[in-house]
Amino acid sequence: MLTGLLLCLAVAAAATWTATPRYAAEVTLFVAARGMNGDAAEAYQGSLLSQQKVKSYTRLVTSERIRRDVERRGRAVDPATIDASVQPGTVLLTVTVTDSWPERARDIADAVAEAFAALVAELERPAEGGRPSVTATLVEPAQTPTSPVYPRPVNNLLLGALAGLVLGFAAALARNALDTTVKSTEMIQNLVDAPVLGSVMFDPDVPNLPLIVHGSPGSPRSEALRHIRTNLQFIDVDEPVKTVVVTSSLPGEGKTTTACNLAITLAQAGTKVVIVDADLRRPRIGELLGVESAVGLTTVLIGHAGLDEALQPWGHDGMAVLASGTLPPNPSELLSSQHMADVLDELKRRFDVVLIDAPPVLPVTDAAVLASRCDGVMVLVRHGKTTRNQVHATTDALKAVSARLLGTVMTMTPKSGSGEGYQYNYSYGYRTDPVEILDGEEDPWRQVEGTRTNPRHQVEIREAAID
Repeated sequence: MLTGLLLCLAVAAAATWTATPRYAAEVTLFVAARGMNGDAAEAYQGSLLSQQKVKSYTRLVTSERIRRDVERRGRAVDPATIDASVQPGTVLLTVTVTDSWPERARDIADAVAEAFAALVAELERPAEGGRPSVTATLVEPAQTPTSPVYPRPVNNLLLGALAGLVLGFAAALARNALDTTVKSTEMIQNLVDAPVLGSVMFDPDVPNLPLIVHGSPGSPRSEALRHIRTNLQFIDVDEPVKTVVVTSSLPGEGKTTTACNLAITLAQAGTKVVIVDADLRRPRIGELLGVESAVGLTTVLIGHAGLDEALQPWGHDGMAVLASGTLPPNPSELLSSQHMADVLDELKRRFDVVLIDAPPVLPVTDAAVLASRCDGVMVLVRHGKTTRNQVHATTDALKAVSARLLGTVMTMTPKSGSGEGYQYNYSYGYRTDPVEILDGEEDPWRQVEGTRTNPRHQVEIREAAID
């Protein structure tokens, strides 16, 4: 609304500033019928005649005949600049002439009055000769106008402000009607037949402090993540879920950051947890947690290393990390292989909870493949970005492989509170450059050679993106 107001005010100010000033000069003519100086009856009849005549004369003032007469008097005039009006209940005819020059407006007004009086006398003169029955007499000659009648800055700005408010209000209504993004947990509940496990508010410091539950355990975001942990643990108390896929509809919805923080909260609660980087196209857990990514899941799947060699301990709370390993040319085939099923079974045997960071559901099929092999899947929905159609498409893709949807999490909600249409043209290619791009800005942190120690050894680890 503010944008519309400022835009219309700017347009009104520009129009006022660039407009050519127009000046208005006025003359008043008295239209009288013959016999007004006689007895009362004649005077009354003459007054009625004059009032009837003066109404029809207003059209004569702007006629082509008057324009030609004025031009013969040496004053070129545009008929659109001449206007005439009658004061109600009187025989006074007011002629107004507008022009860009005040002196010319005055001279043209006087010339129009003279030409009009002559035309009335000619039209009202009897055929047999004699005095005209109606006369038009100039009451007062035109005065030179001192101030323009156009433009009117105050009026223009007020109209611009009013138009801006109307435009802004209409735009706000249209945007609200056309906006299909998810903006509340209530909307998610209406879209997905699964509980909302929680919501995590937006934090601009995520690139500098992604592991919020480790770096700032008392923050509201940390508490929100612990709330999600509790809800996840109580989904099924009789048969607790052990392998959980964390995914989203599209990239950039905070799945990797949420998965890592959730793993830390589980470990802090005494749960033996392992987080697996199964995003074999754009792996990020190694960067986020500060562990070596060269050896990991793919290394185990192709038999170049054992699971014991690939697992890396993180912190002092019993948490372990299985990084991505070397990026393969066929991620979907590796994740759907029997070797992957064997790795998941072994991880379930060793750990209480296995969190799997998977690629987004809509661009590639990797997440659906993993979800079909695990106990359940948790879908993240980004506030104000993920659309209702995308949520529907994500849940449909998971239902198609008979995946169990454990619940949803809304991410990046405003601190004050908790694309039109889905198209199947999303891309999710391999990450070939360690520099991440977020909202058009280059990642301030780049991969450096050598291995990195874990955060417990006071090495600063920064994440460049929220996914």
